[in-house]
Amino acid sequence: MLNNYLDAMRHGRISRKKRMKKLGTVKINFVESTPVVWGDQLLRFEWVRPKAWCASGQIDRETGHYHFVDMATEEEVAKLGEDHSFGSCHAENGVMYVYGGRGTDGGQIIDCFWSSDLQNWETAVALTLPEGVGVLNTSVCKGDDKFVMIIEVAGSNPKLGFLPTLLFAESQDLVHWELHDIGEYNYLPDRYTACPCIRFADGYYYIIYLEGAPCARWVPYIARSRDLKDFELGLTNPVMWPDDNDKQVLYPEKFTAEQLDYLEHAVDCNNSDFDMCEYQGKTIITYSWGNQLGKEFLALAEYDGSNEEFLKSFFE
Repeated sequence: MLNNYLDAMRHGRISRKKRMKKLGTVKINFVESTPVVWGDQLLRFEWVRPKAWCASGQIDRETGHYHFVDMATEEEVAKLGEDHSFGSCHAENGVMYVYGGRGTDGGQIIDCFWSSDLQNWETAVALTLPEGVGVLNTSVCKGDDKFVMIIEVAGSNPKLGFLPTLLFAESQDLVHWELHDIGEYNYLPDRYTACPCIRFADGYYYIIYLEGAPCARWVPYIARSRDLKDFELGLTNPVMWPDDNDKQVLYPEKFTAEQLDYLEHAVDCNNSDFDMCEYQGKTIITYSWGNQLGKEFLALAEYDGSNEEFLKSFFE
């Protein structure tokens, strides 16, 4: 359930604050991504999409997989999860955990992969969703006494409401997960909510997720909750909005002239798939921009402050 945000907007007090800075595009046809700190390295987890999820003619892969790249060099450092889709990761106590739907289309099974060296991976079924519920995006955070996963789902189950929608699960060991009651724990089943990122700070679970705005626009909003039932909407939403800064190119030497032209003239009505981590005192952000219909691009942004400062800034 969402709070009375109109009343909060009417009486809320909020000051000017630092803003995030969009840094530029790094890839074409890479969307679901998670920045993550591994030792002293800043890595980026990515779903390498198959052609079924890309603009026509851009990709010829029949199945997707996951990989990690070093964000300092943009070089691949690990590969895993053949024939899996979407995906996210979480690092905890020297172990990297990866989660994603089995198959190309996002079925009922979320698999977990884990490794202490990014080369040798173990795997187990993390969660099997109920009949008529299919997994899309996921995100994981460490809470006060448990780990929490937020899951974007779609399907025919009558409890889901408007699609896609967001559900929750919890775990004590990051491998085995228990789904919360989908009729009781869900976020806004009456409207479009997608592409979630979840983080925990100051006693709240913060979620940044995609809202479907009027006239084919998609933008990320932020809300928070102490119990994953009752949510408070941030006073300064949306988190970001499509603009020409999306089309900056961070490493132009890595693109062909044809790719640069494709990027420059793409319709930009979407900022989605927001994800974040803290690295050397800054909040590192990955996000997607494009038309939300296949022409999509991976871009970076940053905020000069901690994750907690960034998250709380939308509420105070």
